[in-house]
Amino acid sequence: MNKFNLILIIVPALLIAQVASAGYLVTESAPVYPGDTTYVYFVVNNTGFGQFLNDVSVRLLPKDNASANAVTILDDVYSLGTIENWGDQRTARFKIHINPDAAEGDYYFNVYTTYRGQQISSNTPAPMVTSEFKNQILTIKGKPLIVLTNSTLGIVEPMSINKETLKFKNTGTGTVKNAVAEIDLTGTGGSSKSSFSILGEGTQFSLGNLKAGDEAEITFDLAVDITATPGVYNLPLKITGLNNYSSNNYVGLVVAGTTNFEISYQETLGSFSLNVLNIGVNPANSVTVSLPRQKNFSTTGSSSAVLGNLNSGDYTSALFQIAKIQGAGNSLEVDIQYTDTSGQRHTITKFLPVDLSTAGAQTTSASPNYTTWLLAAIIILVIYWQRSKISTYFQKQKGR
Repeated sequence: MNKFNLILIIVPALLIAQVASAGYLVTESAPVYPGDTTYVYFVVNNTGFGQFLNDVSVRLLPKDNASANAVTILDDVYSLGTIENWGDQRTARFKIHINPDAAEGDYYFNVYTTYRGQQISSNTPAPMVTSEFKNQILTIKGKPLIVLTNSTLGIVEPMSINKETLKFKNTGTGTVKNAVAEIDLTGTGGSSKSSFSILGEGTQFSLGNLKAGDEAEITFDLAVDITATPGVYNLPLKITGLNNYSSNNYVGLVVAGTTNFEISYQETLGSFSLNVLNIGVNPANSVTVSLPRQKNFSTTGSSSAVLGNLNSGDYTSALFQIAKIQGAGNSLEVDIQYTDTSGQRHTITKFLPVDLSTAGAQTTSASPNYTTWLLAAIIILVIYWQRSKISTYFQKQKGR
């Protein structure tokens, strides 16, 4: 009898293990994202062939630390009561909260079912039977967020080519596959289309697959048109990927108000007039022109002059006293300093071919003037040879 009772006790326990859910946990909403609060369901069937399942309870526990850190179980025990008939089923429901920083992936839980079997005899208490169902999987779908973390774009100048680098990072919890970054050069009111261009490649750049925490960067050559208007530009930046991922951002840069100059000269009444013309599209403030020390020309008096502010197309002149060094070339070095519209100071060095006329500025020699010394020596010798006659002459004049 004891052997028969033992068999009856064991059989329902074996059968109950066959009917509970296995594999993936069923959730109230799918997919489940970080920050969600939802319900997890676990189904229990009575396959005990007429055996009652009394006081059935189900317990949900995380299998490992990773699962415990990702999911907070708000209700970990659910009571199903008595499942009387063969084939009947009950569903246990557990309230859970997905932690906001949970990474995308599969997390594992163990489910324990406990029930009280039928009492076989008055002398034997009803047994408590517990079954364990391991590795029940809860899949969390992460929320990716790719952001721009660094940019070398800053101040650029018209008619320049700049090598730039943009760095990106997936700061979210999900994965973006086949991510693509696109720089929209036509999205700033239409003015950027004629102002900027990416050389040698298009405006789309592959970032690859980015898991949570992954980084990627792109490098390109940005050309700025000579007619680019000074100011701040926000270039639209769009990032797309599989599973309809899309985000929009901006990358900013400043076009500096740099310019250029053309120089010429005139000789007036022995003075050298240096003409400076602003041939750029931007104004130049606090313009100063100077003649540095050089091998072809020397300067008498001031070597620099303040010209003030020059708008595009404006010109003015500065007067200098210069002399060509004998035997040297005819290239005059000129430094022009100015402040652009962004407040930066610039120096432009130019070389101007200069041919001084005879009536104009003086011509000097880079070596000592030996002719002057020779004339002085001859005069001294003549005075020495004629000293007696000179002495007699002065004595006669004194006797009168």
